[in-house]
Amino acid sequence: MSALPSSAPLTPARPAAPAPVRRAFPVLRARRVGATAAFYERLGFRAGHRHPAKGEPDFVALRRDDAELAVSRDDKAAEWPSGGVDLFVFVEAVDATVDALRAAGAPVVQEPENTPWGERVAYVRDPAGNRVGLGSPAA
Repeated sequence: MSALPSSAPLTPARPAAPAPVRRAFPVLRARRVGATAAFYERLGFRAGHRHPAKGEPDFVALRRDDAELAVSRDDKAAEWPSGGVDLFVFVEAVDATVDALRAAGAPVVQEPENTPWGERVAYVRDPAGNRVGLGSPAA
């Protein structure tokens, strides 16, 4: 075992790092944070932390049961190419949800259809252009 050179500073041992937090959530980037958050509120998410508290937000945290997501301002979001990640949200009734979102102005990417694995699935886009899958058990 080699000794430290006499010029090396002695540092006290660091305390053990805390256990990692068992929480992760996607952050959606959007130019219109308020409109994008409202889209997810229509899917049953409830807004929590919002910054700033009044006016058009720069950040909104949302939760639905144990699921979390956040929307954060990014004025260059529209310049990004569409990524390969979808957010998938289970809803009570896909057809009714698609109708309500369409009436609110959401573009429908794929109309509801039954899948071989027993779900009814559709895809829409949120106001920031993110693709969102909607699913429920097929009737």
